Amino acid sequence: MILVVDDEGEIQRLFKQIFRKRIRNGELGFQFAQNGVEALQMLRESDAIDMILTDIQMPKMDGLTFLSHLDEFETPIKAVVISAFGDMKNIRTAMNRGAFDFLTKPIDFEDLEITINKTLSFVNELRAQKQQLQSTLERLHSLVFYDQLTGLNNRYGLLQEIAKSIEAKHTKETSFALLKLDVERYSIIKSGFGHALSDRLLIEIARRLEHCDIPAKVVARLENNEFAILLQQVESPSVLESYIQKLHQLFNLPMKLGEISVSSKTHIGAVTNDLEDHQPESFLRAADTAIEYARHSRNCTIFFNESMQRKAAHRLNIEVDLQEAIETKQILVYYQPIVSLTTGKIQGFEALARWPIPNQKWISPLEFIPLAEETGLIIPLGKLILSEACAQMGRWKMQFPDICPSIISVNLSSLQLINETLLEDIDRSLSLAGLTGESLNLEITESVLMENTEAINVLSQLRQRHIGISVDDFGTGYSSLSYLHSLPITSLKIDRAFIKDIHENTNSLEITSMIINLSNQLKLKVVAEGIDKERHTDILRDLDCDYGQGFLFSRPVDAATATALISAQEFCLNR
Repeated sequence: MILVVDDEGEIQRLFKQIFRKRIRNGELGFQFAQNGVEALQMLRESDAIDMILTDIQMPKMDGLTFLSHLDEFETPIKAVVISAFGDMKNIRTAMNRGAFDFLTKPIDFEDLEITINKTLSFVNELRAQKQQLQSTLERLHSLVFYDQLTGLNNRYGLLQEIAKSIEAKHTKETSFALLKLDVERYSIIKSGFGHALSDRLLIEIARRLEHCDIPAKVVARLENNEFAILLQQVESPSVLESYIQKLHQLFNLPMKLGEISVSSKTHIGAVTNDLEDHQPESFLRAADTAIEYARHSRNCTIFFNESMQRKAAHRLNIEVDLQEAIETKQILVYYQPIVSLTTGKIQGFEALARWPIPNQKWISPLEFIPLAEETGLIIPLGKLILSEACAQMGRWKMQFPDICPSIISVNLSSLQLINETLLEDIDRSLSLAGLTGESLNLEITESVLMENTEAINVLSQLRQRHIGISVDDFGTGYSSLSYLHSLPITSLKIDRAFIKDIHENTNSLEITSMIINLSNQLKLKVVAEGIDKERHTDILRDLDCDYGQGFLFSRPVDAATATALISAQEFCLNR
């Protein structure tokens, strides 16, 4: 459908006469508007318009102003200006505002038809490409958030639902609970009758859980015979106890699998919403702890309590120690190489925080990084890592001017992204190290980008400095196509969860392949994390993955060891 925007009374009759055959054959369709205001209203009411032919001089809203409003529509639409005012200024203004072409009046209808054909062909190509990309994202979403055997939510999908329940509790004061359960007989069925029958058992369990008479629930399969149920509305402890009793009774009933019947008891680890740590992962971790107690207890249901992990006191001590460690610069920066899968050369390093303490080897980043984010200590910690990483990169460039890796990657948290001094801190760190923006890459998780839509302005300012922007752990969140397009990103990092078993898990292989194909279509570089086998490298190279990172190449190492890696590379090149 073509929208013609022109206030000349004769234009409608003229178009219908000239293109009557193509209109009659259904090849072309026309709608007409008198001015830009009327045209915008028609565009908002219909998504069937493919291209626009617009005059410049019109009442209420002229054609050039009308062009400036077209970027509000997500569907691909191209506009061609037709005007008697074909001077260079108008042509340049029209093109700057997104016009696809410019024709002058009086109209040469042969030239107009050629332009219409060319424009519609271009729009159709854009729409086909967008549909292909959208289908890829939807398939990727299904693979990432749903268990492909049972159709239930998987771990990532469950974590999203837990996050929603946490938010609902804050706003609506609703109570929820998370139950993790397993079925004892699964391992016997799998070892005695094989995968086909054990898969049928899992599907039967999934259907029973879905149809169980428990309202407001989300059912997920985590792995093997482990399932979880998120009870989104729990009126009282007694109601929760009744739900748990129903689940136990559910598996006392035999399950018919071909010629055999299976009955089994289940263990349940339960956690309620009064958990002190309100992170989705913490609820799942607490349920994990509780079900381990249930497996070794006469009571088949165990409720989590804080005494199981003694987290509170330890957490407080760690927080105090972490603040001191940041202030006294006890936090060290370690470097893990990022390697070109084509050449085998070190392309860059990722800077990682490491915390050594007396009487212990290390405190895990999995423990102190989330704590730093929750307490706000991530701001001074991130500033420390950024400054030291840039300084080290500057030293490497001086020491190895010919073969120095080109990029130093630094992780950026959600709090850092909205911190008002971020740009100033980055500019200072680069300047003191004698670096330009091309030497720095900032890694931001997909979930952070989705939760901080106002951060696009900050990212744009970073890109103006030629600083690279990577979406870290890609695949574990769900970015819409239009949102991915709107982000000024330069690369994607595939989460290690998909790489660790890519050589034996077809689901992981398919997800990884789709992410790489998606990246190629969006003209983004790809880094695969968690590579620890040569087989991983071979597969990723065949999939045209650009870069790799993992223990196969090197563990994170201190600056001196990283320097030795660069030096060894120089030695190999000079042999």
